[in-house]
Amino acid sequence: MPLEEAWLRHVQQARWFAGKGLEVRSVAIEPLGFHTPAGALPAVRSELARFSHPDRTDDYHLLVGYLAPGTAGPAGFVGRTTLPGLGPVEVVDATASPLARTAFLTAVGWADGDPVPRLFAGEQSNSTLIAGQTMVKVIRRVEAGRNPDAEALDALTATGVTPRLRGVLSDSGYDLAIASERILDAADGWAFACRACADAVPIDAELVALGAALRTVHQRLASAFGLSVRTGDEIRQTMLERLDTARAAVVELRPYAAGLADRYAVLAGRELPVQRVHADFHLGQALLAPDGWKLIDFEGEPGRPLAERRLPHPVERDLAGLLRSLDYARSAHRHPDRQQARSWCRRGREAFLDGYGKAGVDLDVLRAYETDRAVYEVTYEVRNRPDWAAIPLAAVQDGISRSAVTAAAQQEESDDV
Repeated sequence: MPLEEAWLRHVQQARWFAGKGLEVRSVAIEPLGFHTPAGALPAVRSELARFSHPDRTDDYHLLVGYLAPGTAGPAGFVGRTTLPGLGPVEVVDATASPLARTAFLTAVGWADGDPVPRLFAGEQSNSTLIAGQTMVKVIRRVEAGRNPDAEALDALTATGVTPRLRGVLSDSGYDLAIASERILDAADGWAFACRACADAVPIDAELVALGAALRTVHQRLASAFGLSVRTGDEIRQTMLERLDTARAAVVELRPYAAGLADRYAVLAGRELPVQRVHADFHLGQALLAPDGWKLIDFEGEPGRPLAERRLPHPVERDLAGLLRSLDYARSAHRHPDRQQARSWCRRGREAFLDGYGKAGVDLDVLRAYETDRAVYEVTYEVRNRPDWAAIPLAAVQDGISRSAVTAAAQQEESDDV
């Protein structure tokens, strides 16, 4: 089997592949430089795989390992080939192969004394390697230019609320991997919140602290990258375009489309303060360490173009992401639609906003971003995790219902006058 075809099959099965369900018309692979010493095995180099779809082209970073015949094993195995200077070799996804990932991390100086670095199993949009007290994010879907995560961590390293940046691996204008401090003895924010909701245990104090941590991040990002203004009309148009795309892809959204569009009307005609933000903030992007919250993964929303992910936004975008995440955590309760679970979620929302500082929050803009986030979630879940789609769909339905009730009440008051 040609290697291009073998890589196609391998990548299509990966969790980080963004073209699920799309026709692949062609795959072209371009080798970059070797990370390991010339002529030595195991050898590891970065390669760019260009996947051409009918309506777009996506570039993926393949961290490719070349191993001596008979040494690859099943983990990450792709195929066999012969390379100049190396001879016959077995080809592997280096992140999945113990031999190849150890060779890679040792060669680039990120092994951190760990003889058996491992692949983190929970990653979705990238691949993360763990070596001692170092986390190495191997960026998968790439574009030329500085990666937003690398930029943000560089600016935030001294704040104490993010991991410290340890290095960036780049080649031919692409940021390919990012090494950062591994946060030890930390609880994943998503798992922490789900357990708490399942047990009906309030986590108000922790969410106040999370809000404060996000405020610290926003203040530092504003200082590093500056403040500016965008029109509400521009942001509203982007939301409407996302809604149109979602409505075309998800039949269940169509009855609610008009009501959803109405929720963006509050942005029209306004000038909104904007800055660099996290842009894909949720409970899974926060770690609760012994010394407080650490915020991670500043890449922005997976699947969006790099230039768009680096755009400034209102801070309400990040707030909305976390609030939507709390709604997801409610599903961990045995009876997520009963009063106990809903009350847990409401308390958590208030605590988080209190910690951030409600004086700095525009509630109309926040509601628009919560709606936009729910629309995005519906599309994402239908494509990637159909069993989860009911959670954001319920939020869409509840939001429209509450809007309709509020509008009716306002009309009754007007009629009484």
